[in-house]
Amino acid sequence: MSDPVSHRPSRIRIDLDALSHNLQAIRAQVGVPVMGIVKANAYGHGLVQVARHLQAQGVDQLGVAFVEEGIALRKAGITAPILVLGGIFGPQVAQFIVHDLEITVSSLDKLRQVEAAAESLGRKAIIHLKIDTGMERVGVHSYSCGPFIEAAAASKWCVLKGIYSTLACADDHASPMTLQQLARFEDACAHFTRIGAPMPLRHLANSGGVLHFPQTWLDLVRPGIVLYGVLPDPASQPTIDLKPALSLLSQVVYFKVVRAGNTVSYGATWTAPQDTRVVTIPIGYGLGF
Repeated sequence: MSDPVSHRPSRIRIDLDALSHNLQAIRAQVGVPVMGIVKANAYGHGLVQVARHLQAQGVDQLGVAFVEEGIALRKAGITAPILVLGGIFGPQVAQFIVHDLEITVSSLDKLRQVEAAAESLGRKAIIHLKIDTGMERVGVHSYSCGPFIEAAAASKWCVLKGIYSTLACADDHASPMTLQQLARFEDACAHFTRIGAPMPLRHLANSGGVLHFPQTWLDLVRPGIVLYGVLPDPASQPTIDLKPALSLLSQVVYFKVVRAGNTVSYGATWTAPQDTRVVTIPIGYGLGF
């Protein structure tokens, strides 16, 4: 007999079949390899469990935000390629290489740090170049990335696997910025042709790009929130049949009748328009709701 104390009345249930459905629906839509984004504890769905399931479903690659997420997946036995999308600090670089994690290189200085770490370990690093096409966060500006690309292509200690950028407004299908960013990204990638270097894997489409902009699908897509069955923005269009993978379940622990005109809870933000039966559910701020 199970111990009732060990079972909270409020819980999250993850439907792995829905996750499989969404992955297959995205694949059918885009027709290119998929990098499943599992950052932030797989958007609250469970980092290791989700990554394990996506790997079993044959996802082409996984993406995380921080090196510690990638290390946790390696320690859990995940063998799929893992790209760390976030910025890096010099002292961390060796950990990327030791745990076979692919590195986002976002400047010439970062490239030199990765090369130095790889040489000291006697082991090549796998890198993706980050190009800034308008997000104005991490990455070399598309209009000045020539020397950066040339140095990466010539690197002796780095294997240049990919080049990518982040779309700022793709969640809105009507935003003109996405096609502007695509044009800037394509111009940056054309530099490989200009210098006679092999073109690495190009990836640009996030969830919004997957939903709205086929032009951005290129060689790989990086779905995040849509992989879990959620549209990224109220302006997003449901162009793919998605199933929510997360359900929040709870149980009623109390009820009472609130008289007409009385207010309920902190801030007195709701007033009963008539005598109303009100129930209490044991979940609140401390549980993230």
